[in-house]
Amino acid sequence: MSTDIHRAGDMDAVAGRWSPLARTLHALPNWLRAAESRDGGERHYTVFDGPDGPRGGLVARLMGEDGRFRDNPLAQLVRPDSAMRRFLAPEERRRLAAHAERLAAAGDRLYPALVSVLPGGCLPGLLRGPAVDAGVVGELLDELRSLAAERGAGTTAVMHVPEADTELRGALAGRGYVPFVSVGDCVLSVAWKDFEGYLAGLRGPRPTRVRREIRGFEESGAQLRETTPDALGRRHAELHLAHLRRNGQEADFDGSLGLIESIRRHPTGRGRVLEAWRGDTLAGFVVFHDVHGVFHPTLIGVGPQEEKAFTHVNLCYYGLIRIAVAEGARSVVYGPESYDAKAFRGCAPERRISHLRVPEELREAVFGAAALVDAGNRRRLSSYAWQDPGGNG
Repeated sequence: MSTDIHRAGDMDAVAGRWSPLARTLHALPNWLRAAESRDGGERHYTVFDGPDGPRGGLVARLMGEDGRFRDNPLAQLVRPDSAMRRFLAPEERRRLAAHAERLAAAGDRLYPALVSVLPGGCLPGLLRGPAVDAGVVGELLDELRSLAAERGAGTTAVMHVPEADTELRGALAGRGYVPFVSVGDCVLSVAWKDFEGYLAGLRGPRPTRVRREIRGFEESGAQLRETTPDALGRRHAELHLAHLRRNGQEADFDGSLGLIESIRRHPTGRGRVLEAWRGDTLAGFVVFHDVHGVFHPTLIGVGPQEEKAFTHVNLCYYGLIRIAVAEGARSVVYGPESYDAKAFRGCAPERRISHLRVPEELREAVFGAAALVDAGNRRRLSSYAWQDPGGNG
């Protein structure tokens, strides 16, 4: 097929061609622009244009050892998550440590890594056009390989491929990529006529606890109100910082304010903000994006004294669910981690498979480590009381 290839180091240069490929929040041009301004680093975009429009696109970035853990496949093998390790037997942990030690010693041959991922999301950075085009996957992977060689990358990776995407997973396997389950992307499918229908669909004692948490929020004197990202300011940054620190993350006010300013500068999808007010005091907020009827909560801030009022769950779960039901949204994508809370409130996990290709002399160690991390993450995801026991969790 005749194809024009367009390459660029920033989204502005290819945005017009890229936009028809972007069907999810984290692939939208403004989301990628925000990631460029926030994270820095070298990025690479490629768009394959066909006679009827763009056939496929690729975004990838070079990453060192300090790359964000969730998007760094080598870090997940060398410094495996402690929550995952608890699901490995002692002998498996010993073997994983031995593989990790060998890989850590070979860092100069493994880094930099060229990683294809949509920043901030749980999807790969390889996009396919709306028309069926069996050849474009191979062309995108060939482009990634060529780019890795050009940039001197020791490792090439495609992160967070949906388990159901057998076409891409098969193409990666055929090119020698080693797979492992990296995360579970938690999704709440909206299938009720009203909020009472949501409660009725929860199993066991869950509806009783949910009603108690809603009542506690209301009795605290708090109310939910919706506004727009233009209303975000310093108070929101303070609440975001408090939320991060409460969860044990190192953070500072300037970083939180920078995130908020980035959201305002780069409007993405239908950006919305749900706030919790108690009188004249802003107690919490959640930024969410509505993209084709799918809600994506992306930024949360809750005051340090709000636990007893259940402000967090009323904002991020019950408040969003009420809006989603009222507007006929298809789903709410809650992302990875905090699996227990998400399972309790009705989410189902969609496993994401990450793939990496390394120098041949290190493939055995990578294969061994990846198999163990895969087993641990699968067991971990299966350990939660997901609402849909027949789902892929």
